[in-house]
Amino acid sequence: MDLSLAEEYLLLALDDTSGRPMVSGQHLQLALAGASMAELTLRGALTVSDGADGGQRGRFRAAGRATPSDPVQREILDLLDNRRPKAAIQKIGQGGFGRRLRQTLQQGLAARGVLREEQVKVLGLFPITTWPAHDPAPEAAVRERVLAALTGSADADGPTSALVSLLLATDLLRKVFPEQDRRALKRRAKEIAASEWAGAAVKRAIDEVNAAMVAVTVAAAGAASSGS
Repeated sequence: MDLSLAEEYLLLALDDTSGRPMVSGQHLQLALAGASMAELTLRGALTVSDGADGGQRGRFRAAGRATPSDPVQREILDLLDNRRPKAAIQKIGQGGFGRRLRQTLQQGLAARGVLREEQVKVLGLFPITTWPAHDPAPEAAVRERVLAALTGSADADGPTSALVSLLLATDLLRKVFPEQDRRALKRRAKEIAASEWAGAAVKRAIDEVNAAMVAVTVAAAGAASSGS
């Protein structure tokens, strides 16, 4: 099955049985935004301007080629154009658009039979929607590809390297591969993330996801300490 990078990350981030994310909602939305940005750059639809291409130096620029057929991806491309990476990740990874991106991806995977939409009640009172696995095969294929890169049995291509970088940024490696040696996985993931697997635009996208994760975590810690 042909999956986008954001769909691949989402499948790995959701618990197969409960259908609930194994990271916070904010981190999940930021990672999905980063995955969307990374895919657009890997496909050549998005670049970081050097100032000599008619754009403003250091800002994302729609390259005018490899325009995605998916309407949400086209909307993301339009939103990213002429934005600095930090502003870009905030625009599509937080607030209403971030929630809509996540919802669109979940519904799309459910429509294709990969996930199953379920309504459950927390504490028997509060209704929430969960997305447990329905067809495990697509996720299993992604999991196998990522693990092969992490264990060195296969080279990591651009999309796999981006996915590994996002799993590392959101501290999901140990949850996705609990049977593997945690330290060895993290060490190899850091090597992949630091390697020359992508151009400047992808690197900037992943870097801004990392920075946004830290900012969200620090803000949450500050709010908790002030309320105690």
